Amino acid sequence: MIVIGELINATRRPIAEAIEKKDRDYIKKIVIRQVEAGAHYIDLNAGTGKGQEREISDMAWLIDIVNEVGEIPVCIDSSNPVVIRQSLGKIKSPDRMINSINGESKRIDDLLPVIREMNSCKIVGLTMDDSGIPVDVEKRIEITEKIVGLLEGAGVVRENIFIDPLVQPISVDVKNGIVFLESISRIKEAFPGIKTTCGLSNVSFGLPKRKLLNRYFLALSIYAGLDSAIIDPLDEGMQEAICLAEALTGRDEYCMNYIRMCRLASK
Repeated sequence: MIVIGELINATRRPIAEAIEKKDRDYIKKIVIRQVEAGAHYIDLNAGTGKGQEREISDMAWLIDIVNEVGEIPVCIDSSNPVVIRQSLGKIKSPDRMINSINGESKRIDDLLPVIREMNSCKIVGLTMDDSGIPVDVEKRIEITEKIVGLLEGAGVVRENIFIDPLVQPISVDVKNGIVFLESISRIKEAFPGIKTTCGLSNVSFGLPKRKLLNRYFLALSIYAGLDSAIIDPLDEGMQEAICLAEALTGRDEYCMNYIRMCRLASK
């Protein structure tokens, strides 16, 4: 399971305040803690709503802090192709991810030229289009086919494409969870080599004991074929859910990661 650490996001008040105050130590601490907890990528979102130039400068500041920690893979999380283009080259690690493209006509027109230039990056593709987020599996498969075709046409190898079928809250529609799980299974079957990802915590929005729901849903999603998730790597329960689910679904050879986790827990 590829873990994308979600914590450095300007939509979170403490992060927005740290960006405003240019509190390097605070941001650096969160980077280090996520990496030490097992995050494979650090998601960076600098969108504070203060315009393009401010987002570019704030993103560069965040990337500089990550680079201080080491050659850490970064996921650039922005809706602005100019921000994405100017940010990618500043990352020390050659392993970079763009979050995200989708099936919306304007989004494709704006971002595809950047992707053609940076086609060695990993790309997150969201299954939504000009009509919004589909309520059914079939439409998500249709949008996936469109995104995969566009990205491969731009030179992105299939193994670098991460499709996000978009988790929706079960508090809004109790079927949202099963629609997502079925979408994951169908995408993995229909597009061999494609990876899947999601912002998993959306599933529990509006409900009590959200962390508990998230952990169980993550385990179900791994069984369905989920390869990656944008999560809080500091949540030990989520890390435990990943470890157990991978052991139970044959992804953990000889159950070595599970055994290692048990040994560490007993110390």
